[in-house]
Amino acid sequence: MKIAFCCGSLEPGRDGVGDYTRRLAGELIRRNHSCMAIALNDAYMSRCTVEEQVMEEVSLPVLRLSDLTPWDQRLTEARQWLRGHNPDWMSLQFVPFGFHTKGLCVGLGKYLAALGAGAPWQVMFHELWLGLGQQSSIKARIWGGWQRGIVLDCLRRLGPKVVHTQADPYRLALDQLGIKASILPLFSNIPMAVGDGWAGLLEPLVADAAGGRQERSSLYLAGILGAVHSEWNAAHAVDTVLPLAQQFQKRLVLVFHGKNNLPAEAIHRLKAGLRDRALVLAAGERSSREISQILQTLDLGLATTPLQAIQKSGSTVAMLEHGLPVLVIRDDWHLRGATPGPVAPGSRLLTPQQFAMLKTLPTRQRVSPGDRGVKLVAAELLASLASATGQRTVHPSAVAVRS
Repeated sequence: MKIAFCCGSLEPGRDGVGDYTRRLAGELIRRNHSCMAIALNDAYMSRCTVEEQVMEEVSLPVLRLSDLTPWDQRLTEARQWLRGHNPDWMSLQFVPFGFHTKGLCVGLGKYLAALGAGAPWQVMFHELWLGLGQQSSIKARIWGGWQRGIVLDCLRRLGPKVVHTQADPYRLALDQLGIKASILPLFSNIPMAVGDGWAGLLEPLVADAAGGRQERSSLYLAGILGAVHSEWNAAHAVDTVLPLAQQFQKRLVLVFHGKNNLPAEAIHRLKAGLRDRALVLAAGERSSREISQILQTLDLGLATTPLQAIQKSGSTVAMLEHGLPVLVIRDDWHLRGATPGPVAPGSRLLTPQQFAMLKTLPTRQRVSPGDRGVKLVAAELLASLASATGQRTVHPSAVAVRS
């Protein structure tokens, strides 16, 4: 099977959907399928570029089209490049802000339809539109209405045979519009790596913050990976974990690592505010190898995403796939206009109430380095494509009425 993936950007380490696309394509190539990828709106490029991107020793043919290039020229370059690959499937990895800085890429459906060359489409919705939450502002709902119209136009024009999303609230939102989507779970963009994340990375930071060397066994390391949502409350997380940590005579350490959105002054405020209760480390932006090593050193993961949206959190998936229990303290986002079923945390996904009932501190489980998540998702995607019939998932007439 030959699959052409389309996304916004393919700048390694700078675009989550691009990293997802590259890793999924690499796994499919390891399964003897042929894959290629097109970045249709790459803000990291100034011109059209053809290259080979290597991920986990697998080479992926890539066409990167600059966001500065007029769309008609991008389409000409993309069609010519695709003719040389003759894909059996076109796969759209959709996030609205990936194709326009304001998430308003008017005409996207027309552009995408011109690329297909007769191949059927699969669409993966990583995100939908603004204004989905019960507490969404009027501005977000109006903005989201424009984005929703663009989504519906894309689906009407592409008529995808397979539609996926990774989160139940998104599946329900699509269902409200008559669009039947299946869940394709998210996997980690951080491959398992070998190495000592304590001696090599965290021990010097802990010693500097604590004013001297600390024994690893005396610490309880809780990590926050990537972007920190503004609604997340570090003090609440500390209040939840600290009683059990103190019961077992462990010093609590918060480890912020990866590409986050916290300026130096925010980290300084956290250090000052939590001085008597927890050490705060800023490990900074790191390579995926170093992130994996840090994850394998931690005892606990702290999610900053709300519980109902946790399925779409790449950082949470990365922590879980590395064997970490994950504490989710937020439950402040709920889908507007529908009632998703309760999110039932598993044994490694904990609410504050569940954490408070524990008799011992949860710690990381050892996991094999096989990166099971991406393998399972690749297998599920292939099964979906293989079983797809000639009947379109989205009926243009239905979409036209509901839009």
